Amino acid sequence: MASIPTLAATKTRRSLSAKLLLLTVLFVFIAELVVMVPSIAKQRVDWFTLRIEAAYLVALALEGPSNESMDDELVRQLFSTANIQGVTINNDDMRMLILAPEVNPHGAPNMKRVDLSDQDPISLIVNAWSTMFSRGDRLIQATGAPQFAADQNVDIIVSQRSLRADLYAYARNILVLSLIISTLTAMLVYWALNRIIVQPVRRLTANITAFDADPENPRGILEPSGRTDEIGIAEKSLSDMERSVRDLLNERRRLAALGAGISKISHDLRNILASAQLMSDRLSKSDDPSVRKLTPRLLSALDRAITLSRDTLTFGRMEARLLDKSPIILHDLAEEVFEDNASMQVSNANNIDPALEILADRTQLYRALFNLVRNATEALTGAVPAGIDGDVQPVGEIRMTANIVGDVIEIRVSDTGPGIPEHARAELFEPFKGSQKPGGSGLGIAITAEIIRAHGGRLTLTRSDSSGTEFLITLPQKT
Repeated sequence: MASIPTLAATKTRRSLSAKLLLLTVLFVFIAELVVMVPSIAKQRVDWFTLRIEAAYLVALALEGPSNESMDDELVRQLFSTANIQGVTINNDDMRMLILAPEVNPHGAPNMKRVDLSDQDPISLIVNAWSTMFSRGDRLIQATGAPQFAADQNVDIIVSQRSLRADLYAYARNILVLSLIISTLTAMLVYWALNRIIVQPVRRLTANITAFDADPENPRGILEPSGRTDEIGIAEKSLSDMERSVRDLLNERRRLAALGAGISKISHDLRNILASAQLMSDRLSKSDDPSVRKLTPRLLSALDRAITLSRDTLTFGRMEARLLDKSPIILHDLAEEVFEDNASMQVSNANNIDPALEILADRTQLYRALFNLVRNATEALTGAVPAGIDGDVQPVGEIRMTANIVGDVIEIRVSDTGPGIPEHARAELFEPFKGSQKPGGSGLGIAITAEIIRAHGGRLTLTRSDSSGTEFLITLPQKT
């Protein structure tokens, strides 16, 4: 139980609000201390000026029309109230001693001279703080001109201890005032920033935490406050991102359910297709010419059904951790792909260096290249099975090249076909959407992209126009 208050105190110290309050107090206090440095120098000058004015006024009173001179004891009492120990008035060439200081003959009458009319700001600051850190007592002779008698100079002799005590009191007042101002300022700044920044940030943080715990909860999506500043933009962006993530999760869940369903029926589907293939073989031996003519179409339909089932399962199982990588001679793999996609209507060009080696999963990379070459072959032949019409004239070429660029290998698969329509390119890599031929699953390019992505690479469409289509596979040279 004793650890709960400690934990709460730790969270308070680490919270943004507590840090903001402490930093505001600290910065305002530092600013006040910086202001106090020249303030002490000004207070020292004002202290001297005030006593010079007082000494001049007393001197004027002594020079009045009265025939009786003022008692010396009374004069000393007047000057003593202002902590003045000696006064001399300098008027043109005349020097009049008003009050002589009482000097202890047994002490050290060392005297520091200060001319208020001839000091730069740095000297004033240095001298003021030297007085603050001084020790003991000594006499200071300060010379300055009264405000209403600029042609006269007044010399006063004061005690360093009295000046230091006044500066101490002034500094103490400034320090207390600084603490009060810094605290009040910190509270006001904290209140304002807490309302404007901290509370909205807490709201964003709480929403992110709640959304992370349950991203499929529609009530967990943040509702923007309508602000137009940076926090408002962040709220809107977060809200849009959460909606996109939720939609993506829903789509992935539906695809996962679809994959699970296909996996469950795949066994029964294969048995049904196997039975259909046996029946089609018997039909191909029928004496009826019409039956024999329709048999190739039936076989083609069955092949498409088998391909759809296989491609769907392959797309659902594609994961990077399932890859079995090994060194592969890329030229030999490409040659195998071309042989398995051989068509009398299409010529193939394997321009890959026979010495080029890549580290990859042979089976999966073969499947990726096979899908690209098969699609190119079908685009060139119009998806017409070779030998149906007896037309064996070449209608185009498929070319495969590979080059090492930096630390990646670029594999290009190009053809001289009619190209991919503009409207089909946007969804070319989307599963079940990218097919442009009747009966196609739309999974060939999607599976290829997933295989390349699982290898740490990328599949891109670099060209598709009337001169043909080119795909670029970028794979790490060593993965």
